[in-house]
Amino acid sequence: MAKQWHQLERLDHKALKKLQLEREKAAKLAAQQELRQKSIIIGGVIVFVFVLLIVLVITIKNKKDAEKREQAREKLMYTNITEFLGTVEYRRKSDWSPLTKNLNFKEDYSFRTQEDSSLSMQMQFDNTVKVYASSEITVNPPVLEKNEPKINKQEIELTRGELTAIISIGGRGLVHIKTSNVYIVAQSGLFKVIYNDEQDKGEVVVKNGLVEVSEVGSSEKPIKISGFYKVTFEKGELSSPTQASVIQYDWH
Repeated sequence: MAKQWHQLERLDHKALKKLQLEREKAAKLAAQQELRQKSIIIGGVIVFVFVLLIVLVITIKNKKDAEKREQAREKLMYTNITEFLGTVEYRRKSDWSPLTKNLNFKEDYSFRTQEDSSLSMQMQFDNTVKVYASSEITVNPPVLEKNEPKINKQEIELTRGELTAIISIGGRGLVHIKTSNVYIVAQSGLFKVIYNDEQDKGEVVVKNGLVEVSEVGSSEKPIKISGFYKVTFEKGELSSPTQASVIQYDWH
C-alpha cells in the first residue's frame, strides 16, 4: 500500500511539474507576444513619426518654393521709367499728372510726351523702349505663365507718335506692340514704330534683328521684317516689306 502511495506521489509530482513547465512556457510565450506587440506598436509609432517628419519637411519645402516663385513672379511684373526729359505726363484710371521722378510700376499706365520731350523705360531681360516727343503709349503689365516665374508677353499700345525698341537676346518675343490695327512682335534687335493717329498711318522700320508684323485679328502669317527693311500701314492695312534708308531716322 505504501508503495502504491509512493507511486501516486511520483505521478502527481510529475504532473505538477509538467503543469508548471506548461504554465512557464505559456507565460514565456505571452511575454514574447506582448514584447512583439510592443515592438510592433513602437515600430509603427516610429514609422508614423518618420512619415510625419517627411511630410512636414516636404510641406515646408513646397511652401518655401511657392514663396520663392511668388517673389520671382512679383519681380517680373515691374517696368521701370529710367529717364525722361522735358514735360512728360502719366495716368492710371485718373487725370493726367506730371511725371516728376522715375517710376517703377506693375499696373497698366499711360504716358504722353509733349514737344521736345522723351521717355525711356526698361522692361524685363534688359528690353528697352524709348518714346519720342508728342507721343502717347499705354504699358500693360506682363502676362505670366500660370504659377511659374516666366513671362509670356508684355503689351504696349502706341496711341500716337514714335518709339524705338531695343530687344535683348534673353527678351526675344516678349515685347508686343499694338498701334492702329497693326500688331508687332519684337523677336530681336533694334526697330522703330511711327504712327500718325490723325491720318491713321505709320511704319515699322527695322535697323537690325527681326520683327514680325501682322494685322490684328488676321489669320495670315505675320510678315517678317529684317534689318534695313520696313513696312508701312494705313487704315490697318499692311504693305509688303521694302528697303529702308535707316540713316534718316533718329536711333538715339
